[in-house]
Amino acid sequence: MQLQHIIMGTRYKRAKSFFEDIQNKTYAHIKGEALSIQAYGCTGHRIFSDLDILLPRKELADFERILKDNEFYTTLQSRQDKIIMLSSSHQTAPWVKNIEPWGQLNIDLNFDIFWGEYTGKRIDIAEFLSDAMEIEIYGCRIKTLPPIKAMVQLILHHYKDMNSIFLLATRKSIRYNMFKDVYHLLKNNLDTIALDKLYAMSTRYEIIPYVYYILYYTAFLFKDEFLREYIEAFKTPGGEELLNCYGLNKSERREWRVDFQTRLESSSLYELIKDDLTTDDLEKIAINKRVFLG
Repeated sequence: MQLQHIIMGTRYKRAKSFFEDIQNKTYAHIKGEALSIQAYGCTGHRIFSDLDILLPRKELADFERILKDNEFYTTLQSRQDKIIMLSSSHQTAPWVKNIEPWGQLNIDLNFDIFWGEYTGKRIDIAEFLSDAMEIEIYGCRIKTLPPIKAMVQLILHHYKDMNSIFLLATRKSIRYNMFKDVYHLLKNNLDTIALDKLYAMSTRYEIIPYVYYILYYTAFLFKDEFLREYIEAFKTPGGEELLNCYGLNKSERREWRVDFQTRLESSSLYELIKDDLTTDDLEKIAINKRVFLG
């Protein structure tokens, strides 16, 4: 744990000049140690490999220039692959910097909190970032989301991971720690993520079914009485319909053949869905592997 803490601290310290250069920009550092502080009260409670930045899409070119100035390079070479990533994803390819002896520091630029397949009302990211707050992480002054918006971002991120056919086919995208983060972020910020406030924000952003989905499975694992009130408030027919399905839009949505506990414990989610995959699904997975995994 101590070595892990040193590695995490090194990553932030090596990114300090980048954070200084974007100090006056519109952005928020999401997940990582920012989430660790908000959910658990201190750094070091989460294991992660990338530093994620959320920013308005129109600011991408400026942030990419600043990354280049700070000796980061992009892993994406093909213009066609970049177009695919920008049109069908929520982020760019990782920006990388070598930090010997700890390997590489990756920074991901996220320009949306929805997924590429999403067809509903989009959230204005500039507005979403308008009340970003400044915190200190390993000596770096960094902007992050207030807890209630961190919760919204986390819920949508986890929903995407749990339902993306590409992610289900290529990694362990349903994990216990996902729900642990949701539980502790909510439990330790009940004043600022009060039920009425979260419900009002979720109504405004039209995400109530997704909030219900993630809170339902969080309560499945964490038997805490306060979660019941949240679940009852967010329960809708649309949310209940999502519980035993996967797929990020209606055209690719299908029912799970196994229960949630089996999904959670499975070492290969691909084995659980492979018999349901269509030719279009397999083609999509192959394209995404090339673009996102190299």
